[in-house]
Amino acid sequence: MELAKSNKNYKYYGWYVVFLNALIGCTLSAGFPQSSMTIPFLSDRMNVSQELLLTADTVKTAGIVMAMFLSGFAYRKYGSVKTFLFSMLSAVVPLVVIPYVRYIPFLFMLKFIQGFSSIIYPVFLIIIMDWIPENRIGLSTAVFNGIFYGGAGIGATFAGFVISRFGWVESYFTLALVQVAVSSIWLLTVRERDGKMPANHVRNHHVPLTKLMAKPVVWLLALGFLSTTWSVQVISVDMPLFASYLGFDEMETGKIMSAATMGIFFACAVSGNISDIASRKSVSKLDSRTAVFSIGCLIVIISVAVILISNLNNFLVFYFAVLLFSFGAAWGLGSFYSILPEIFNEETLPVATGFIGGCGDIGMVSAPVIVGVLFGAKGLWSMAWGICALIGVLSFSACLMIIKLRKWR
Repeated sequence: MELAKSNKNYKYYGWYVVFLNALIGCTLSAGFPQSSMTIPFLSDRMNVSQELLLTADTVKTAGIVMAMFLSGFAYRKYGSVKTFLFSMLSAVVPLVVIPYVRYIPFLFMLKFIQGFSSIIYPVFLIIIMDWIPENRIGLSTAVFNGIFYGGAGIGATFAGFVISRFGWVESYFTLALVQVAVSSIWLLTVRERDGKMPANHVRNHHVPLTKLMAKPVVWLLALGFLSTTWSVQVISVDMPLFASYLGFDEMETGKIMSAATMGIFFACAVSGNISDIASRKSVSKLDSRTAVFSIGCLIVIISVAVILISNLNNFLVFYFAVLLFSFGAAWGLGSFYSILPEIFNEETLPVATGFIGGCGDIGMVSAPVIVGVLFGAKGLWSMAWGICALIGVLSFSACLMIIKLRKWR
């Protein structure tokens, strides 16, 4: 009786951890569209071009990629609490300072520091996967990622409201206050599961990175994940710019980006659940989860075609196009990380999660530069969207190789 009660409490607490981790992630990802929507104001204050300011988010994503690579090692050495504190300081301090920055090099430095807040992302996933039963890992990580990356839409809606009502500087301070509030709750209420967390076991286990890098499946997973990170970053950074290019104001852009929030959350919830169901009914859990994951790449390709042939000056048409693209982009967020436990054990999973996620997150670095700066800023949006479709094709091909070429695993 006591055992059943204990398991029930673990179940509820596990889902509490999922939602709280996700909420914190949501406030972190909200920083991208919030920053994009303040670029015209920051450009005027700093007396620099908007194109140059767009590259600042590329610097931030470079910090994200580096943080992802270091995350597994940081967690094993310092544990979850110290890693979390470092992450939150990296997020909040730049938010408070950026509105008063006058020089580009200082802004770039702050953006790079801000990117290091993502060092907590793989740690969140590891904690979730230890509290949640194996047959619900797909759904739990899907819900986590759906809310986490749903900040792309929520951030735009939030920024549109705050900027129009109070001012662009206040949007930075308000976001910082929200991040401090939810971080305080996390520090007071979240704990690691006794006897199961890598903090107690894996932290002292040496994981040779070269051994992971020698596995072809690691690079195929990173390539397969590229379309997801690329497309999600396009939503976060470039979609508000594309909306402005089409003639929509801040409030309209905020409303349109609510489609991104819905698309991201529902895609994650649906794909994660389907991944769990498929894995239970399949002989090979790895193959079934990878097949489900690959569907997102196809949806991205289809959604790009819809964007290219539609009259996007119509609010409702554009809203639907953003909803479809967001759904395809986020599909992989709900199903990708449930693939990794099918390949890696408890000793290698933390480092593998950070390394593969970091490699895949290269799309976060390159997407704003290529889509927003090289093409979008010049009005060449058709070419920018075409590249998104091409990335989708490459990632889908990588998924097929994982399934078909078993010797590459």
